[in-house]
Amino acid sequence: MTGRTLAAVVLAAVSVGWLDPHATAREGSRLYAAGKFDDAAGKYNEALVDQPDSPLLHFNLGDTLYRQGKFTDAANALQQVPGSDADPARTARAAYNIGNAKYRLGQAAEGSDPQAALGLYAEALAAYRRAMGVAPDDADAKFNHEFVEKKMADLKKKLEEQQKQQQEQQDRENQDQAKQDHQREQQNQQPDDRQQQQQQQQEQQQQQAAAAPAGEKKDGEMSKEEAAALLDAQRDQEVRPDEVVKKLQGAGVAEPAEDW
Repeated sequence: MTGRTLAAVVLAAVSVGWLDPHATAREGSRLYAAGKFDDAAGKYNEALVDQPDSPLLHFNLGDTLYRQGKFTDAANALQQVPGSDADPARTARAAYNIGNAKYRLGQAAEGSDPQAALGLYAEALAAYRRAMGVAPDDADAKFNHEFVEKKMADLKKKLEEQQKQQQEQQDRENQDQAKQDHQREQQNQQPDDRQQQQQQQQEQQQQQAAAAPAGEKKDGEMSKEEAAALLDAQRDQEVRPDEVVKKLQGAGVAEPAEDW
């Protein structure tokens, strides 16, 4: 190929690029239609270098990222589509897709962080309302709004039930702990109570002994008068020595029996 021919080919390629400044974006759309979302996202990002404010490119990139499951990146890209876009239908669809991305993020967070999920569901509802504000006849946005609204209500009810069960469990544990503390306190006080009762009984006995009059007989004991009477009675029953002599002198010897 001669130098003149090569120059002509290069000039023709430059002319085509200049005549079709959206060639890269078109290639991205072709790849998107073929299901090659990774390659399509690369083309859209490449096109955004030359047209960073293009609502169409941001919309297409957000849609492609959503297809890849990159919901946070998709929402960020779609939020670059201005609300005052000259194309109301595209503005409504961008808001609708943001709602879908927020819902997906909330759905993923529901198991690990229910409160975060509620916040994302609320953002999804706000996006659906923006879509309906621009396109009141958008049945998809209305349906998704009602669906997410019910999802939020169910999740709130579930959280309230869980909190109620946790509170009841905590109350039971507190009651059991209080009961155990009371039992331990009673067990610790019982020895002290027994000692105190014994000490009180001893003090009462000492007071009673100190208050009793001198000479007053106690239970099981004889008074002085009773002891003296008992001694006198014993003396009366005793045999005096002279009486023993008299009895011996008057005593006879028994005769032997003669009946043999």
